[in-house]
Amino acid sequence: MGKHSRQKGKRGEREAAAQVALHWGAVGARRSVQFCGRAGDADLTGVTGLHCEVKRYARIAALDWLEQAEMDSTDGAVPVVLCREDCQTEWTLMLRVSQAPEFARRLLAMLNETKPVVEPDGEIE
Repeated sequence: MGKHSRQKGKRGEREAAAQVALHWGAVGARRSVQFCGRAGDADLTGVTGLHCEVKRYARIAALDWLEQAEMDSTDGAVPVVLCREDCQTEWTLMLRVSQAPEFARRLLAMLNETKPVVEPDGEIE
């Protein structure tokens, strides 16, 4: 990896830490010191209970999906994207860091309302 790429990665990690501190209240969020990235170290420290891997690219095509969700969402709704690759079985959730606290509040409210029965095949009764 070239020097430019490493510097860009460091800037991205610092920016991500600042956003996590601002929106999630993780005032101790910092870029971790990494030597090779193979030891299972997260890119950010100070976010207890989370392993934050930071990626910064010139263009991320999946963000088109999130922008569509943002354009199509009704007022007050938190736009999220659920996606998975055809060969995978686990779904992934994508949302803006700034929307995560509101998403968490709404998710907790839903979980406290009822506990749906989920069948082994993933279908909800």
